[in-house]
Amino acid sequence: MEKIKIALVEDSKLLLARLAEGFSLYDSFKVVGKYSNGKSIINSLEKSNHENMPDIILMDIEMPKKNGIEATLEIKEKYPDIDIMMLTVFEDDVKIFASIQAGASGYMLKDEPFESILNAVHELYNGGAPISQSIARKVLSLIKSNLDEDKNNSSIHPELVLSERELELLNGLVNGGSYTTIANDLFLSPHTVKTHIKNIYKKLHVHTRAAAVRAWLGKL
Repeated sequence: MEKIKIALVEDSKLLLARLAEGFSLYDSFKVVGKYSNGKSIINSLEKSNHENMPDIILMDIEMPKKNGIEATLEIKEKYPDIDIMMLTVFEDDVKIFASIQAGASGYMLKDEPFESILNAVHELYNGGAPISQSIARKVLSLIKSNLDEDKNNSSIHPELVLSERELELLNGLVNGGSYTTIANDLFLSPHTVKTHIKNIYKKLHVHTRAAAVRAWLGKL
């Protein structure tokens, strides 16, 4: 069975070691790199061959030299096939949207059980877009507030409009539903639910250009 190649970017040596140890316990994963900041992983990717190129990067946000949002933006521009999942302590509205708009395909909190992080990585590798319940709540709240505000003053891209179904899915996630339970409640297949969640992510950054994301970085 082909292993999922993981790169870890985290400035806490203790947490970096714990994550690496956790993934090493599973035969389906291979940690191909451990880095303490965004600059280090970008330098490494430029020198990596195909065999050592990660499938998924777990990215911290607050780091020296180059933070996780800046690194995500640069990596997705150069290596669009690499999926990036933010793994952070932050639930800050600006950081959530800056991360997603930079190209992150998942956003999990560090205090999640390791099993949840493990499942999220599997989900991302299989085409999903994992998101913590608390982060889904923030996303839903910000989207709703965006719809109520004057679009010229909104911090979210004005073309962001979610369908009624997508809002139902976000509500399901906020209420703690899994893809399977949400699919059953809405009479959809789990695959369709995953597709809708991915579309939500796309709407959050598909129209955003690098300059717009860098403008976000000035707020951090």
